[in-house]
Amino acid sequence: MSKINKKVDSFVVINEDQEYELVGAEILERYSIKSDMDETGSKQLKTDGWQYDESLLEPLYDPYQLCELLELNTYHEDCVDVISRDAAGISYDFVPVTGENEDPENKPKIETLFPNLETKINKLLYFMNYDRKAVGYGALEVIREGKSKSKIVNLAHIPSYTLRRTRDGKRAVQRVAGKEVWFVLYGKNYDENNRKCDVHSETGKFHPYNSLKPEEKANELLWTMDYNPKSQYYGLPKIIGTIPTIHGDMSRNNYNTSFFKNYGMPAFAVLVSGDFYDYDEKPYIYDENGNKVKNEDYDVTETLRYKISQQLKEVIKNPHSAMAITIPSEGEEGNVDIKLQPLSVDTKEASFRLYRKDNRDEVLHSHRVPPYKLGINENGSLGGSNIKEATVNYKNDVVAPIRDDDEEAINRILREDFEITDWKFTIVEHDNRDYSGDIAIIKELFNMASITPRQIIENIGDKFGLTAPEDNPFLDEYYLNGQPLDNVWANAPNSGEADEMLSSIENDLLGEAITLDDSTGQEGYISEDGIESASIKKDTKTFRQTVTDAFRRRK
Repeated sequence: MSKINKKVDSFVVINEDQEYELVGAEILERYSIKSDMDETGSKQLKTDGWQYDESLLEPLYDPYQLCELLELNTYHEDCVDVISRDAAGISYDFVPVTGENEDPENKPKIETLFPNLETKINKLLYFMNYDRKAVGYGALEVIREGKSKSKIVNLAHIPSYTLRRTRDGKRAVQRVAGKEVWFVLYGKNYDENNRKCDVHSETGKFHPYNSLKPEEKANELLWTMDYNPKSQYYGLPKIIGTIPTIHGDMSRNNYNTSFFKNYGMPAFAVLVSGDFYDYDEKPYIYDENGNKVKNEDYDVTETLRYKISQQLKEVIKNPHSAMAITIPSEGEEGNVDIKLQPLSVDTKEASFRLYRKDNRDEVLHSHRVPPYKLGINENGSLGGSNIKEATVNYKNDVVAPIRDDDEEAINRILREDFEITDWKFTIVEHDNRDYSGDIAIIKELFNMASITPRQIIENIGDKFGLTAPEDNPFLDEYYLNGQPLDNVWANAPNSGEADEMLSSIENDLLGEAITLDDSTGQEGYISEDGIESASIKKDTKTFRQTVTDAFRRRK
């Protein structure tokens, strides 16, 4: 035994599956999560494997690692999913462009493409939006029937993390499993002289327009992205500012998982300090070459820690028995201090739960998604809720801009490929509107000559199973307080047919009134209830006057 002055040792007694063990400080230190390294302990810088040059541009953040963030934080993935789904909608329609005299024959031309897509257009838009919110940019491939001037026959999604842009802003290259294929951005196939050109799918070089074979010609890409002040080629996803939060939440989870799964719940700590003797053999020694090797003479049962642990185990198994711990010390007074410090993880676990909630809220805030959209129901301190206001802000500030970009991408195809400008593509959203409020607003608009009956049916007809006949011209009229707007401006009377009908009704009613007047005007007539004819005759004249006045006002 050798003397060790003023030494401090510590360890934790744990219980797992009714077996008690001692966990030393070196073990606790190993399971302390370091912020400057990953879970494997590596500190090396990562690379995405691309070779960038003066033409190919590197994204500000590795797209593949941004995709991995989706797997590391469930709230981030849920936000990306719900925004993408809401923006893409559940269906689509083609509606006339306001202010244009739409040609009914143009609509069937554009309706032939989308039903024949291998993947529904709304699902393609969902994929593109998902990439945009996760990585910062998304793309759809435009596939033509043959050469450059041929018609579009299909659209397809391309995972955005596999794409890189070129400095000229016209091309993009995809790399998968070491293979590369080139694309040209839709509407960017122009050379420096503003002449149309093609791009070779294998080399990425420009060629005269419509000169390449269909299998050689690069397909086009519809490109969308979030605004990035540092780059006009790659978008900036909203989650970038919250990456430290995701890593912090991972550290919290890793700490809990690693410690409690492997070593159980701590019960108390044992600290021994002072002048005490301990076993002087080391578990590892160095050989003549300086290599660390196991010491064959080391006996763990001779260590002070092991002897204390055996005594503690006996006491833990018999909790009501007396405990006496013997520590070999130097000196007559035996200057050795032993402390058994109870440990509680309640406060730590509570703080971890608060930390978890703070991290969750920061992720949701970065995406500007209300908690209820993820199935999280939270009430205010007084039991109230701001769901209605949050829904309006979410739809207007988050979903609407993405949906506008999606619609514009498709409408660009309608304008440039189909040469149709009087019809436009629109996304049909999830039906979560308050129709009672809509109907009240529509009623006011109708009475103010701001909307036609046909537009009303197109707006809310699906909800109530209404259809608008094509051969009814009155459905396209504007009405002011129930009157056709043309009649109001011209101050014109009703049509001749209507006047004739009203006059006929008036004459019939007046005839009935006169007949009734004559029958009650006979001398000495007394009614069945004893009321004389004078009173009845007075009422009849009033009725006749009412009919005359009503029809005069109507005319």
